[in-house]
Amino acid sequence: MLLHGIDTNLIVALSALLQERNVTRAARKVGLGQSSMSHALARLRAHFGDPLLVQAGRTMVLTERAKALIGPVEAAIAQFERVFSSRETFDPRTSERTFRIVATDNLELYLLPKLMPVLAREAPKVDLRFHHLPANWIEALQRGDCDLKLGRKYAVDPSLHRQDLLEERFVCVLRKGHPLAGRKRLTLAEYAGLSHVVVSPAAALGDSVTGLVDELLRKHGAKRRIALSVPNFLVAPFVVAAHDLALTVSARLIGSFERSLRLRVVELPLRMATYTLNQVWAERAHSDDGHQWLRQTIARTLAGA
Repeated sequence: MLLHGIDTNLIVALSALLQERNVTRAARKVGLGQSSMSHALARLRAHFGDPLLVQAGRTMVLTERAKALIGPVEAAIAQFERVFSSRETFDPRTSERTFRIVATDNLELYLLPKLMPVLAREAPKVDLRFHHLPANWIEALQRGDCDLKLGRKYAVDPSLHRQDLLEERFVCVLRKGHPLAGRKRLTLAEYAGLSHVVVSPAAALGDSVTGLVDELLRKHGAKRRIALSVPNFLVAPFVVAAHDLALTVSARLIGSFERSLRLRVVELPLRMATYTLNQVWAERAHSDDGHQWLRQTIARTLAGA
């Protein structure tokens, strides 16, 4: 039966009548006048085609139809109370929620090895689902397809919330056996003369893979050769370790591989500004206890990264 044809306020009156079996006491229980409760009983009788309460001597008793309604009415009232009561407090120790996060793989590298032990201690039943950062991540946040975005800081819609997490600076990376690996800083000519690998996560087929480095080189009348472009940050260090290619990347990222892959960091001849990694979320998730806990946990986990 569709609810649009029913006055759902009657469920409260019906519950009181079934419990009290008296119009006056039922009215008092829900804060109605006796006449209002009598009117509600009349409407309920008409709806069910049953008197519900009948006189038996000096008391009122429930009809068989009314007795059959006791369980369903109690269940309905309990559901109404759950809907309209204060929200349940998120408890990470017992929660079984799943959070969906879109992120770049470099930030996953900084975060996940440290975050998962924290979750094991503090939120053993909370699950995370990380996904590749899509081009339409803003719409995905607003629609509720994902809960959080982790990655490079960009100007976003004012309706979104954000928090800065890490500051990054660029360096140049070469393999240990590269002819220029012993230098602390490259000259502009040396840097431009290298063959470069570029990480371009968002590039589509046919897109240019040039970026800020190439713009800065043009201002100095120089140009570099991009011998290879890859869509993932974590592939590039392994390529550099095996060949005489140069990689311009964040110092924090390459710090994870420098010793194991025997890489050498050299300072750039270009003045490149630092950049920020942050987390971004939609208004729908801003006040939720679980989302707040997740964001706070990520921030404190990365504080020492």
